[in-house]
Amino acid sequence: MAEIKPFRGVRYDQSIVGDLSKVVCPPYDVISPQDRVYYHNLHPNNYVRLVLGEEYENDTEENNRFTRARAYLDRWLSDGVLKQDPVSAIYVYEQTFQYAGEKRSVLGFTCAVKLYDYSARVILPHENTLAKPKSDLIRLIRAVRTNLDCVYGLYADEQRTVDSLLHRTTLQEPVAAAVDKDGVRHRLWTLTDESAIRKIVETLAPCQIAIADGHHRYETALAYRSECRQGKSESDVLPCDYVLMTLVNVYQKDLTVFPTHRVIKGLADEDLKQLNARLPELFDIQTSTPETLLQDMRARGAIGMFSPQGAFTLKSKPQSHDLIPGSEASRRLELNLLHKLILERILGIDEEKLRHETHVLYTRDPKEAVELVCCGRGQVAFLLNHIDVRSVLEIAAAGERMPQKATYFYPKLLSGLVARLHTN
Repeated sequence: MAEIKPFRGVRYDQSIVGDLSKVVCPPYDVISPQDRVYYHNLHPNNYVRLVLGEEYENDTEENNRFTRARAYLDRWLSDGVLKQDPVSAIYVYEQTFQYAGEKRSVLGFTCAVKLYDYSARVILPHENTLAKPKSDLIRLIRAVRTNLDCVYGLYADEQRTVDSLLHRTTLQEPVAAAVDKDGVRHRLWTLTDESAIRKIVETLAPCQIAIADGHHRYETALAYRSECRQGKSESDVLPCDYVLMTLVNVYQKDLTVFPTHRVIKGLADEDLKQLNARLPELFDIQTSTPETLLQDMRARGAIGMFSPQGAFTLKSKPQSHDLIPGSEASRRLELNLLHKLILERILGIDEEKLRHETHVLYTRDPKEAVELVCCGRGQVAFLLNHIDVRSVLEIAAAGERMPQKATYFYPKLLSGLVARLHTN
């Protein structure tokens, strides 16, 4: 079902730019305004100039961050700052990091993946997206005609056939290595062996791919493909028919997914009274403390709640799961219990309000969630346990989606290790 292929990657020439750690950057959507300035100042060839360039008050249709990105790309290719590899390859990609006091490593590979509409059930979205315009992304790809960074995809290979081929490649010296601002080490290898590539292509062929991160990138690529194919024959194969994607096996034991906690704001006092009155119908509630709440949540497999009245764990009653529509994977997902039973059923925060973030603040930091309530910016915080990464693929394969901002895969893919020109 999935169709992948190698490509001739565009990479920095380290003999010209020096330390790669100075020229790579995070994905555009996690770069804060302060970090945007930081990466621009870090190195004159930093990749941020392509993915999130500076904007000025006197920008015009002819001169703006998108046209400047094209100019930087052309200049860097002309000057040899960026070079296209001479042969097509699949790029083996490893991230090594520390979490909870232990060393972790995630191994995947970067390739070109054929675009399919979601309705084809080959590439699967796993969560809803916010009502955020994709205009910046479409303007950028029109200007640069390049996949500057990757969609993050998941596939299931329980036999770990592909992983064994990737590990064999990592016995060689990497062609690129960088350490990001969080101390994560990123390493890249080129895999050009035709028999190994053929085995990977064959193994992925019957798989569905779930988008772990990069729904907006993927949907922008679909829109761009439609533009490019106007007036073209169905038999024509165009570069825009494919998107750059890094694929990781869900059976990688060190895959790390952080939850995103919810802080409720702007509700009427009557709504909050309804919350306290109706929660016992659906949940077994136990008292906790701010200091032990996360530990108690994990021990009980329960949602955490913090309000001015204190800290509590909410363990869903067995009959509550019957109120959740969809597959078994969806009904047991803790985030769905929060959204369907508490936010929607009790508090009336429906999909429309969620898309526009009318009553919900999001944070990955549980301490920040509690502090938002303590300082009065929020009324009640709901904390979540980590999500099993395999449930992401299960829910996507069932044709269902998680609520927006359901997952935060860590580490993020690094921008600037390899790009794909729409000329191959």
